[in-house]
Formats: sequence, C-alpha cells, structure tokens
Amino acid sequence: MTQLPTLRTVDLIVVTAGRLAATTAFRIVYPLLPFLSQRFNISLQQGATLIAIQTAASLASPIGGMVSDRFGERKAMLIALALFITGALSCSLASSFMMFFVGYLLIGLATALYQPSGHAYLSARSPYAQRARVLGIFEMAWAVSAIIGVAPLMYLINQQQQSMVAYAILAGIGVLSFVMLWQLPEHHQRQLVTHDTRPPFTIVTALRHPGLAILLLFPLLAFGGNDLFFVTQSTWLKSSAVGANEALIGGLFVIIGIAELAGSSAVVAFADRIGKRRSVIWGFALTSVCLLLLPFVGSNWWVITVMIFLFYFLIEYAGVASFPLISEALPAARGTMMALMAAAVGIGRISSALSSEFLYLKGGLPLISMVAVIASILGIIALTRSSLTPTR
Repeated sequence: MTQLPTLRTVDLIVVTAGRLAATTAFRIVYPLLPFLSQRFNISLQQGATLIAIQTAASLASPIGGMVSDRFGERKAMLIALALFITGALSCSLASSFMMFFVGYLLIGLATALYQPSGHAYLSARSPYAQRARVLGIFEMAWAVSAIIGVAPLMYLINQQQQSMVAYAILAGIGVLSFVMLWQLPEHHQRQLVTHDTRPPFTIVTALRHPGLAILLLFPLLAFGGNDLFFVTQSTWLKSSAVGANEALIGGLFVIIGIAELAGSSAVVAFADRIGKRRSVIWGFALTSVCLLLLPFVGSNWWVITVMIFLFYFLIEYAGVASFPLISEALPAARGTMMALMAAAVGIGRISSALSSEFLYLKGGLPLISMVAVIASILGIIALTRSSLTPTR
C-alpha cells in the first residue's frame, strides 16, 4: 500500500474555509426570508422555495462523489467553489426573484458537491485513529458560520436595507478560497488502495451492496427523524403552552449556535478516544432521551433553554462523529460513500419537511418526539447491523 499522505494544518484550514463560505450562504437564507419576500414582493411561502431547493440539491451529492473518486477530491471541491462563486454573484446582482432563485440553486449544488469531497480529501489524508479530530474541525464550519458569517452579514443587510454587498462579500470569499485551494496538492485516494483488486464502485454497484443499503438507512432515519423537531420547534415555542415571542426565539438560536460549536468541539477532543461508533450510538440515544423529555418540561424558559442546549449539543456530537465513522466504510470509494450519506440525509430531511406539519397538527410535540425517537432507534439498529460499519 502506498504511504498515506500527511495532512498539513494549512490543508485543513483551506478546505474548512471553503466549507465556511458555502455554509454561511446556505444558512443565511433562513433569517433572510422575510427581507427577501419584501424585496421581491413575493409571499413567504414562495420565498421558502429557496430552502426547499437547497435541501433538494443535496440529492446531487453522489455526482460530487463520483467526480471526487474518478478525478480527485481537490478538483471536485474546485468545481463546487466555481458554482458557489457564480451563484453568489447571481444573488448579488439579482433584479428578480427568479435570478436570485437560480443563484441559490447553484449555491445549493455547490454545498452538495463540496461537503462530501472535503470529507473524502481530509479522510484520505488522515489516519482513522485521528479522523474524528480532523473532521470535527471541518464540521465546526457549520456552527461557526452562524456566529462569524450569518450574524455580521445580517447586520450589514439590516444597515443597508439591501443584500447586494453581502452576497458580493460571499462571492469574494469564494474566490479567495478557490485560489487557496488551487495551491493544495491533489490526492486521488483510490491510488492508495493498491491491494484492492475489485472493480471500482459506481453509484449503481454501490447500492447493490447489501451492507451499504442497510448502512444508508442510518443517516436517512437518524438525521431525518431528528429534523422533525428542527422544523417544528419554533411553532412549539410560540404555542400557548410555551408562549415565546420572536425575541426569545432569536436569543435561543444564539444558544443553539453555542451548543453546536460545543458539540463539534467535543468530537475533536473526545471521539477518537471514546471511539467513533460508540460516540454515534450513545450520542443519538441520549438525543432521544432529550426529545422524550421536552414535551414535559412545561413553560419554564430556563428549563427549556437547558434542554434545547443539551439536545443540540448531543445531536451535533452524534452527527459530526458519524462522518469519520462512515468515511471508513468504503475506503476505495470514499467520495462516493460520503456523497451517498449526504444524499440519504437530504432524503430524510425532505421527508421530515413534508410530514412534520401534519404530525404536529395531529399530536403536537409528543407525537413529533415519539416518531423522531423511533426513527433514531431504527437508524442506530441499521448502523449496528451493517457489515460495513467500522467496529470502533
């Protein structure tokens, strides 16, 4: 076997910086919807199609995986950044909602292509015993983007009452990330696996693998199930049972960002020592406990805040730990594997978005929690039963 190339600190910083830019653009659309609806004179429901198109774009992740495995992870990330830059410029210059919509479609595709390619690049250049630390830092981009990306850009948009400069800044960051990434060494991970003489995996042949089909049920069920709460949490918080207003919910989302950052930091610090498999199983199990308790916390805002902090800390820890675990399932087709996982997460989240309102109207938070917990448990069972799941 060819010697594993060493991951330099600068490699990790550059790859994570590209993810930070794309994630900021991905997350900012949520708080920006009312502004965009007013700017383009559309309904909130029409504006929400931006979120739908972003989520649906995750289904394009397998294309990024195939490009990554065939041509190299760095090239796939460069293609993703090119799409991101084009999309951000389209949003910046948009004079109509359709132009803005096309820009966000490109941003969604860029995010879907960049994430699995980045996971594959970093995984192939780091030993499995240290991979939770590496991918945990990479996944910090999700939490950090809310703090140093979304918050200041939202302030800028509020001050100027237009979004052109904010998206121009995002496009500029994308260009800078593209230039830095261009300087990094390419790594075609399949070249490292010289002892494996089996034909390379394609999407079709991969899905025929029984162990893989079972394994993909894990992200679909576990991530999709917990998304039921993500979608309905604001409705629950504003209900008469809790009575929160927009200001309290906004403050709570700052706490959520801190919890997410703490969760990904805990993966960096502990998951390699505890074990990735154990971290994922216990993380999702404890998340389920939080979900079961939430309907019974009453209206005490401090108790609710503590419970939601614990929930987001645990779900972030379990979710981030999942990536290094799954990265070792098919080392010869790592890009494809990570892309299929991203697509499975996307399908689960789309299913949750379509069913969450119906479930909440039928049974409120207790029904949402029960369905989410059942889905998580089934996902954990699938993870433990798959022959491809690493033992540690």
